[in-house]
Amino acid sequence: MATVSIIGAGNIAWIFGARLKSEGYQVREVCSSGKGAGKKLAKELDAQYLDLDTKLDGKSNFYLLAVNDGAIAECMNIIPSTKGLVIHFSGSTSLHAITHRSRAVLWPLRSISRGHNTDWKSMNIVMESDSDLASVKAMELIQDLGAKAVRMDEQRRKHAHVIAVILNNFSNHLLHMADVLSEEQGMDRKIFQDLLAQALLDPSPAKDRQTGPAIREDHGILEKQSRILSSHPDYQKIYEAMSESIMKTHKK
Repeated sequence: MATVSIIGAGNIAWIFGARLKSEGYQVREVCSSGKGAGKKLAKELDAQYLDLDTKLDGKSNFYLLAVNDGAIAECMNIIPSTKGLVIHFSGSTSLHAITHRSRAVLWPLRSISRGHNTDWKSMNIVMESDSDLASVKAMELIQDLGAKAVRMDEQRRKHAHVIAVILNNFSNHLLHMADVLSEEQGMDRKIFQDLLAQALLDPSPAKDRQTGPAIREDHGILEKQSRILSSHPDYQKIYEAMSESIMKTHKK
């Protein structure tokens, strides 16, 4: 039976820990600075709980660094020399933040959060390693999770992370803006659902299907709509910046 140690008690730790346990892995240790969340996760996974200042024993097959990007390097102090594969899940942090010889990055191309169903079969996990053995171990782990592996080097992974932020985080904030503006006018944002689905699901290049006042350079409409957003200065700036970018993109 493959064994796992998890450092951290956030969304990645919960989702990946539960999945690996369900697939027959033994989660031996959960190590966390947040005692409440860490102890709760350890109990859920039938694992031993350890404080973050406790050195692990180095006997697990996999060490999952499910922590914030800035804490990855600090975690090297609690993982002794080991034959186990040490993994972090960051899209932007170098593989070399892990100082152990057997190391890999597994970055899920998916927002991971508890309380939401995780469709493992459709999930792409970006994988990076710098040895054949680490690569084989990482691929086996991804297969056991039921996900699909996408190999990338560090440079491409960091660019992919920027794209993911634009596609997911930025678009989610735009949806929040739509929620706020709809609520102010007593509208149900669901009436725009078909419009949103059309934009997301159309397989043709996005540039070829751009519409709206910006691509037409209809400055009269642009100014009127900008004034409508004057009570939300941040939204107004985003509207104007996006409109300017569309105009520059489509200028002949």
